[in-house]
Amino acid sequence: MNINVPDATRIGRATGAKAPEFQELYDFDAAALTLTSAVFPYDSQIHRAHVVMLTEQGILTVEESATILSGLAQVDELAATDGSLRTYLPYEAALKRTIGSVAGKMHIGRSRNDLANAGKRMFLRDQLLRTIEAVIGYREAVVHKAADHLDTVMVVYTQRKEAQPITLGHYLMAISENLAKNLDRYRELYARINLCPLGAAATAGTGWPLNRDRTSALLGFDGLVVNSIEGVAGWDHVAEHAFVNAVFLSGLSRLASEIQLWSTDEYQVAELDASFAGTSSIMPQKKNPDSLERSRKAAFAAMGPLVGILTSLNAIEYQYSAARVELEPRSIDALIAATHAMTGVVRTLHPNKERMRQYAAENYSTMTDLTDMLVRRVGIDYREAHEIVAHVVITAIEKGIKANKIGLDLVQEAAVAQTGAGINVSADDIKDALDPWQNVLRREGKGMPAPMSVKASIDDAMAELHKDRAWLANATQALANAKQTLADSVQQIIQTDRKYLR
Repeated sequence: MNINVPDATRIGRATGAKAPEFQELYDFDAAALTLTSAVFPYDSQIHRAHVVMLTEQGILTVEESATILSGLAQVDELAATDGSLRTYLPYEAALKRTIGSVAGKMHIGRSRNDLANAGKRMFLRDQLLRTIEAVIGYREAVVHKAADHLDTVMVVYTQRKEAQPITLGHYLMAISENLAKNLDRYRELYARINLCPLGAAATAGTGWPLNRDRTSALLGFDGLVVNSIEGVAGWDHVAEHAFVNAVFLSGLSRLASEIQLWSTDEYQVAELDASFAGTSSIMPQKKNPDSLERSRKAAFAAMGPLVGILTSLNAIEYQYSAARVELEPRSIDALIAATHAMTGVVRTLHPNKERMRQYAAENYSTMTDLTDMLVRRVGIDYREAHEIVAHVVITAIEKGIKANKIGLDLVQEAAVAQTGAGINVSADDIKDALDPWQNVLRREGKGMPAPMSVKASIDDAMAELHKDRAWLANATQALANAKQTLADSVQQIIQTDRKYLR
């Protein structure tokens, strides 16, 4: 978006500037790279690592290697503006035009098959790190918002019907726990993706004395795809990547849907910040939840590849095949955009605490505690108490009595109707049972909504997030170290050749 041109969509109730995370939902599609363009920089690294290894193994001379490495830099510059050079054979032809026939020696001991799979694994591992960083930020926003709402009473729903009183903090920590599982999946997936297939060549390996471990280390891989057939035929890591993305995004979409429901005029329990809202061109009253709907749209787009990838694998034999469906950059960009947008939505969300508490007090979500109170105070069995309270609710609904207005008379009437006799409870017992805040305070077990329980969950989550940040930093640094080692190795060959020439 041109920042010098006023945003004509910011009218009506969509006041102020659009949040950058919201704008990303509009921009990611236009900026998406093709897979070929996205993988090309990794192919360039692979060329250099392979040449370094061939030199160290005595397969190429230092002079040959230095010539190839110098030529690679020149062809990479050409490929930056000429997309036709971003696939291997045109690239090799351009290298040959630049440095002569020695260019063909770069391909000793390898195939486009293992080259392509290695480049795509490098691309996917970087996208995993990018995704993990976004999900960590999302979880941090959720946990921080939860910490702000330990005492914000609300109703939790089951099957879209009011269930029981909780707090907004407790609800958000459920989202946090779900995100923790997704981060676990992404880290586990990273370990399976960050394996090097180079040396598999076309499928049966090569007779050249390659050092597969050296190439793997120069490119930042944690190990090898050992079997040469698996190195080029294996594609389940791509399917798994699409699956883990789909699982994560299903949870993101569910939260977006819930917040959209909360923000309706019928609920009015939360309001989107104006920077994450749109408006109507014709209806001035509208404050549209565009960020939520576009986040879900982006999520749907990112979930789509899973079926295509699995279908393609089901249709081919266990061998290299060009029929495999890829995980395209666009779907990953969509995931990142949706995650960033939802991070901003959560961070800036405005809960209506009074409205939430009012709903919890009025809409019969406290009936479970009324039932529990009868069991404790009167000593009747739970099923009998359940029937008495069900009678209370039916009568209250018929008479238009809100839950917080239910009194001793109505409870006694229900007891007589169900059992033929009154029960020994007081008005204070009933009032306490029907107080949403007391409902929350009574639930103080691990993982329950009482503030101290939620605070303990928040502390645990913050410790986990600290570990997640450390893991991400270590993984990122490991790749940076490998990249520097490769650059140093390339430079050493070039300098050695120059010294020899002198």
